Parts: sequence; structure tokens; C-alpha cells
Amino acid sequence: MSFVSLFSYRLQQIRRRIFDSRAYLRLVEKAILLKKYKSDKPQLFILGLPRSGTTLVYQYIVHRFKVAYFTNAVGKYPLSPCLVTFLQTAVYGKYQSDFESNYGKVAGPVAPREAGSFWGRSFGFENYISFENVSTKDINMLQNTIACVQKIFGNAPFVNKNVKHMLRIDAFSRIFPNSYFLVVERNLNNCALSNIRGRYKNLKDLKEWWSVKPPNYEDLKNLPIADQIAHQLISLRIKMESDFSRLPRERILRINYEQFCNEPELLIEKLSTIFEKIEEKNPPRDSFPLSENVPQTTEEKHLLQTLKQLT
Repeated sequence: MSFVSLFSYRLQQIRRRIFDSRAYLRLVEKAILLKKYKSDKPQLFILGLPRSGTTLVYQYIVHRFKVAYFTNAVGKYPLSPCLVTFLQTAVYGKYQSDFESNYGKVAGPVAPREAGSFWGRSFGFENYISFENVSTKDINMLQNTIACVQKIFGNAPFVNKNVKHMLRIDAFSRIFPNSYFLVVERNLNNCALSNIRGRYKNLKDLKEWWSVKPPNYEDLKNLPIADQIAHQLISLRIKMESDFSRLPRERILRINYEQFCNEPELLIEKLSTIFEKIEEKNPPRDSFPLSENVPQTTEEKHLLQTLKQLT
């Protein structure tokens, strides 16, 4: 290949990279984050056992308060969270929820996103991560990115929900020393039954794991599905409480899901104390419908029996 041909080929490659949307957005994101951002407002991480109602709680907080959060495009562009969140909120305005969701996913451009792919850049997707496991580079990136998103929303408190945050409590608590953890607690039987039904609905191969892997996953992966789920929930809860035991009590907030559905504004009152003089965004809801799961199969009955034995 001649020099001219090689030069032309390289130039075409550069052009393709520039005009590829992901590459272009990533370049802009890097430019944005050259500045060091700071925010004196807190971060709130919503977590709880799988199928405990964390998504509805997340929706309600973002619906009611003018908080900072990741919008839906962050799922598609996890390398450009600040830019795409800014663009979506600038174009589509404020979020007003219909409180519909599908296993953690909420429709709409300015709907709140778990942003699992973004968090996975620093923490991975499966394993428990302590603060010592996170590189200095990732710590700086996380702090700067979240502060930038807070600035996009006018220096507002940052809120994010992801059940896999249960594996990151130690890391989050030290990366974000001004952060709080909101634990959504739901009746264990309802969680368990919702989990087993979620597996059958979402997995093509039932041998695959669904949702968060507890630290003792290797000991559980070959158990029958019902036993896996029972041990999964208990193991995750034990690990979560162990991590919380090393934090000041005032950094941990708890909400009972059933109570939240009956009186959602009780949560708003509780959060007002840590968010201080935060503006409200949309009118409140009086309540949400509350469903009670009842075992329908022999397997589901076995699940609840196993869960009872473990508690």
C-alpha cells in the first residue's frame, strides 16, 4: 500500500470514528470531565433485596423532588453519562412518572435509569467489591461524574437505584463520604415469590442466575431454583447488614415497602431532612396498589418453607 493510499485509509478511519455517535459522545464527555466538579449536596443510593420495590421508590423520589439522576440514555451510552443526561433533560424537560416499570426498567427519555453499565465500568457486574478493590482512577472518575450530574441539575442531591449496589456498600460509603443509603424492605415471602416468577419469565435457560449474586454464589449455584432463591435473599440480607454495621446509623434510612405504598409521602418527609431545602417537582400520590403474592405451585410452596427455615 502506497503512502497516499495508507494516508487516505487512515483518514477514512478517523472520519468514521468521529462520526460514530458513541465515539463522538465519548470524546465530548472526556472534554466535559476535564474540569473537576464539586458538590456539597448528598448522594442517595437506593437498594434492597431483588423484587423488593426499589424501582417504584426510585420513580417516586425523582417524580416528587428536583434531584439529580441518570436518565435513560445512560443505558445506551454508559461512557457518556453526563452528556446524554444533559441532552435528554434539556430537550424533554422534567420527569413526570406514570409509575409503570418492567423489572427495573422505566420507559421515557427522562425516566430514571439504574445505569448498570455505567457502574459496571468500575465495579463489574457480579462480585462483591470493597473500597480497596476500586482503583484511584475509577474513584476520581466516579466522584467527578456524579458531581457533574449534580451540577447539571442545579447542584441537586444525586439519587440512584440499583439492587447490585448491595455489593458496593463499603465502596460507595468511602468514595462518597456524604452519601446515604435507603433500604427498601418488603415482606420476604412476596420478594421470594416475585423472584421465582421473574426467573421463569425472563430466563430462557433456568440454569442461569437471575439478579444479584451473593458472595456465597458458588455454594448456591447448583441447588434447585427454589433453594437458590431462598438462600440468595438471606445471604444478601446478612451481607448488607454486616456492611451497614460499620457505618454511622444516620447514614442508613429504611422504608417498609408496604407502608410506602399506603403512605408514600412519609418517605418524602423523611428525605426532606437530608435533602434540606429541596424543591418539589410534581404533586404527591395518596397511595399505590399493593399486591400480595400467594404460592401457586409446589415449587413456590417449597420456596416459602425453605425461607422460613432460614429465618
